[in-house]
Amino acid sequence: MTGVSDWRATYRLQFHAGFTFDDALRVLPYLCRLGISHVYASPIQGARPGSTHGYDQVDPTCINPELGGELGFERFSDALRAAGLGLLVDIVPNHMAAHRTNPWWMSALAGGPEGPAAGIFDIDWDRHSQVLLPVLGGTLAETLQKGDIALSVDPAGWLVACAYGEHAWPLRAEDTSDLLEAAALPEVARQWREDQSPERAKAREAVRRVDAAGRERLAALLAKQDLSTLIARQHWRPTHWRAGRDALSTRRFFNINDLIGVRVEAESVFALMHQLPLALLRAGRIDGLRIDHIDGLADPAGYCARLRSEAGAEALIVVEKILGEGEGLRTDWPVDGTTGYERLNMINRLFVCPVGHRALAQSLASDDGAVAGDPTRRLAAAKRQVLEESFTPEIEQLTELAVGAAASDPALEFAAPTLRAALTELIVHFPVYRSYLVAAEPAAPDRDLYAASLSAAEACGDPWITAAANWIADTILHGSGRDAAALRRRFQQLTGPLMAKGLEDTEFYRSVALLSPNEVGGDPASPSISIPAFHTWAARRGLTEPRDITPLATHDTKRGAETRARLNLLSHAPAEWIGRVARWRRMNAGLHGKDRPDTTDQWLVYQTLFGAWPICADRLCTFVVKALREAKRHTRWENPNEVYERSALDFAEALLEHPDAAAFRSEMDAIVAETALAARYNGLAQAVLQLTLPGVVDIYQGTEFWDFSLVDPDNRRLVDYEQREDGLGMPLPPIANDEVGLVKQRLVQRLLHLRQSRPELFRGYAAIPSQEDGWIVFTRGGGRMVVAVSSRNLGAGALPRLPDGVWHDVLADMGADVRQAVRILVKRDGTIADRAVKQLSG
Repeated sequence: MTGVSDWRATYRLQFHAGFTFDDALRVLPYLCRLGISHVYASPIQGARPGSTHGYDQVDPTCINPELGGELGFERFSDALRAAGLGLLVDIVPNHMAAHRTNPWWMSALAGGPEGPAAGIFDIDWDRHSQVLLPVLGGTLAETLQKGDIALSVDPAGWLVACAYGEHAWPLRAEDTSDLLEAAALPEVARQWREDQSPERAKAREAVRRVDAAGRERLAALLAKQDLSTLIARQHWRPTHWRAGRDALSTRRFFNINDLIGVRVEAESVFALMHQLPLALLRAGRIDGLRIDHIDGLADPAGYCARLRSEAGAEALIVVEKILGEGEGLRTDWPVDGTTGYERLNMINRLFVCPVGHRALAQSLASDDGAVAGDPTRRLAAAKRQVLEESFTPEIEQLTELAVGAAASDPALEFAAPTLRAALTELIVHFPVYRSYLVAAEPAAPDRDLYAASLSAAEACGDPWITAAANWIADTILHGSGRDAAALRRRFQQLTGPLMAKGLEDTEFYRSVALLSPNEVGGDPASPSISIPAFHTWAARRGLTEPRDITPLATHDTKRGAETRARLNLLSHAPAEWIGRVARWRRMNAGLHGKDRPDTTDQWLVYQTLFGAWPICADRLCTFVVKALREAKRHTRWENPNEVYERSALDFAEALLEHPDAAAFRSEMDAIVAETALAARYNGLAQAVLQLTLPGVVDIYQGTEFWDFSLVDPDNRRLVDYEQREDGLGMPLPPIANDEVGLVKQRLVQRLLHLRQSRPELFRGYAAIPSQEDGWIVFTRGGGRMVVAVSSRNLGAGALPRLPDGVWHDVLADMGADVRQAVRILVKRDGTIADRAVKQLSG
């Protein structure tokens, strides 16, 4: 290990070809000045060429050459150690990219179910004789007729069928060997017959060494082949891209066809996926692992146990796990915590007024296009739609497994249509992302989840379907045999992606009364929280001293921290917002024609403008297209409604650029200026909670300044680190004049250095009830530090009084305006007296 064991603050960096390890070297001195303890890196293993995020890995055994490769990483690692910084690395054990640069994927296609790579990927060889590849622009017959598929030799050494240049699929190992033999290349053919390694490295190297004459003979031979006959006998079959909606033979990452699940539960596959990060851990090059998409794995608990055993007790292990309302991380997972979506949302909920949120929702409910009904019914409807539109292959597979399991009991009379309907009801009403059943007796939390799902499924009103749902649930919970085990595994691997796509990528773009609570890990039914309930939640965290990550923004958040902070203000003055939108609709009626976006989508655009103002048309329009397609009300990613999208984009652009919208833009300027101080107070209050609550602080790249970003790709723009480095040396302006966030940056620096120099102050948690409306007051360090944060501060209101005693005001030199929103006091000796507590609480 590097010796950096004080996990006080991570700083997330997004690596890609435009920001490499060498680019990061220049940032390290700044991170040290800021007070960071660990860099938190996006995936660094070999990814698809041109990847902007690293989650589409093609070679888990190497460091991505586009980031600087092994040598670049060593320079980066050496610089981290020299600076006293540690490293947390994001790893992806669930899937790889189905791409021609992935040798294991190509080997699986070349070898088929009996090949050396057959067990790496989650391919259903039992149900499909060929791996279906939905990538073609037409049918296979049409594509062949047009001559859009050709045979060639891939630079990596495969004999491939290519389509559209990018896509390439290897011929069967037998066909490759035969063709090499026919091309008078017997030694190369022998290598292909004998090489049974999972990635076929030696055989491919033999092809790459073929001389020019041999390549010419091989090319002439390939040109003579009957493609239709040749493809018919391969282990794969390309199909129209829309055919993936109907049938697939692989487990996907969500509904992304070119990200293929791997069987990391198998010992050899675990070793393949983890040999590099574990070697880096043992070499002291990294200090911890962030596990992507833990819910996609067949056995998360077993995986965590094995990873902990291999990584050692000292390594930090955090999992990307979205916890539902009231759900806790499973106690049998030997990990340090989660990546903190629940913490982000809990902090945000403090700043949402529930009465105002209801008023906004009631106003929006009367608009055309508004999604009616309570949040629970809306979510079930969204999940049902996504299941039918995007996960048809998965529900069909589950149905076949249920039919197979039912066949073992001749007394059962449920046919496939009934079982499919029953599975649908169970899945769309599943209350959280997934259960964690294995072969052992189900734990009480899992039994409760299926009971809740069954109870909600009964609302379908069909006793026969309800009876089938009860049988399916019992089979998943207690069934034995191959089909029951497969049904259990596949059901659990589907509920998470369906919840994510139904909630985060559908309902959150439909339920737009107030956009700020619609965040990854959020709950539309619980947009706010009371201060006493927050204290109860935080105290539980404080007593366990967790090493969970506490972010305010991530690469996956839908809005930046200050975007949410500003939007939250609308819940405190809903009538004003409702009146403004009504007026703007009248003012801007001439900016759209008869194909105007409906009033709900206009509401979405107006809130987005307010939250991210000022914003250029390119940023706004990129967001609008994504929001409309995710909502799936008028348009889809798979089937865009170009007329509706164009009307929405024209409207959005006109609001920002048309002369007739000048009065609107002036109003927006004025409203943002009027609320700027209150929004910044909210932003500072959020930051103080993040920095002082139990847990490991995580700063997403650049967000130590005000963060008015939107969902990706907006939140993944390059960061100006020179500006931030300069900011640490600049005098602090009043908050009212702080356009970039120097005050927030200095606050982050001040509290991170306090965490470093006085770690004893950040142990435990005890609430102090406050009689001042909206003030959250608590102590840490056994009463040696008092934190007071206003969650309802709109620029006025009573402040907590300074307790008696000898105290150090941590923020004294940052200006009285800062203390309008936050107070942090450290006792010089002893603990808080009872009288002081009474004073502070009013």
